[in-house]
Amino acid sequence: MKVCSLVCQAFLPTCRKHIFGSIVLNDNIIASPTPTHALALLLFKSPEIANYIRKLDYTIETADLTSPLIQESLKRISRLEFLTVRDYNKTEIDWRHNPLRPALLHLLHLPTLTHFELAPITNFVVSDLIPCVNLKSLDIGFNTSMAVTTEATFPAALPEHPIQLNEFVASSQTSSAIMKLCTAQRADGQPIIDFRSLSEISVVVESRGEIELFSHCQALTDVEIYCR
Repeated sequence: MKVCSLVCQAFLPTCRKHIFGSIVLNDNIIASPTPTHALALLLFKSPEIANYIRKLDYTIETADLTSPLIQESLKRISRLEFLTVRDYNKTEIDWRHNPLRPALLHLLHLPTLTHFELAPITNFVVSDLIPCVNLKSLDIGFNTSMAVTTEATFPAALPEHPIQLNEFVASSQTSSAIMKLCTAQRADGQPIIDFRSLSEISVVVESRGEIELFSHCQALTDVEIYCR
């Protein structure tokens, strides 16, 4: 595909669509992941490439937190549809107090975003989801924790409706996070996530949190339950 992109100027957009459509950063499970700084340099030199990125799977490295270039490069991405944020560092990164949060919120709040996965993240702020009006799939990974705060990280005007998911996935040790997702409300009293529209669900049932979730669902058609 890279060779094809050199054939002529007309080939370049189509080739870039396939080359840069899906990006995996720092995930050692993948055979050849892209280091964050490599993507940042690429987008600095050729910012138009950011328009081709539709899927971003980002494992945060500690070194990324102190790089202004990385933060700026992530903010160049404007048409993302699938976002995965992972934290596999030995020193847990607190979502509320990490320097990358503004750049990550930029990605999370893009109107094109439909799928979001956390795996695992500490103290993800539930209200950060409020502007994600087009989000259809939410996946919270093993040991992800949620925080509820009144801190505003977006414009004061609320979207007309809460988030209406089609799919929800939760791994083990997420019971407390699930309860907070179920009970968190916007400033107007509406739920942040309206689970009544949920059609597909996959959860590990461990305690009260998962039972609370099912009480909010009204349109389930596909259910996977794992008991521990």
